[in-house]
Amino acid sequence: MIERIRELAKKEAIEFTHHARTQMYKRKIDSTEVKQCLLNGGIIEEYEDDKPYPSFLLCAKLDQKYLHAVCAVAEEQLFIITTYYPDDNLWIAHKKRK
Repeated sequence: MIERIRELAKKEAIEFTHHARTQMYKRKIDSTEVKQCLLNGGIIEEYEDDKPYPSFLLCAKLDQKYLHAVCAVAEEQLFIITTYYPDDNLWIAHKKRK
């Protein structure tokens, strides 16, 4: 699935939900950082039963910080659900929930 996510990201077939845009604004995350996460990150959690599309939590190290992005994968589109900088109090090594 990571190959499909990267393929869609390269095509810029990315749509941000209202929630994602709101959270990105609050957290000072821009769309280029999210795209870099999609292109260079790895899947750390899978939500195959999510509706209407399965979704995935990706983690990538960008410069000196880690970024998480949750995306739903449709036929020809990625939907960004949310994105955030992982909290060290909630994550082990930014990739595993405590």
